[in-house]
Amino acid sequence: MGSKPLLRPVAVEFNVRELRLAAGLSQESAAERFDLSLRVWQTKEAAKNPATLSQGEYELLLLLAGQHPHFTLVPQKKK
Repeated sequence: MGSKPLLRPVAVEFNVRELRLAAGLSQESAAERFDLSLRVWQTKEAAKNPATLSQGEYELLLLLAGQHPHFTLVPQKKK
């Protein structure tokens, strides 16, 4: 088996609002997608003392926004 280079994890940043908007999500729909209350989501976008997204949440948001450095989402073909 050939070895593939290991991809480094993406550093979690505080650009949650910009990524959410790039993904075309409202705060309400983002909170629902990530199974969070609206208030909790709003704290993740807060200008002062924002709560950070987990690594998985951040990478999913990058994928939804089309800005992940290693991967892209591809629609499934209908069967």
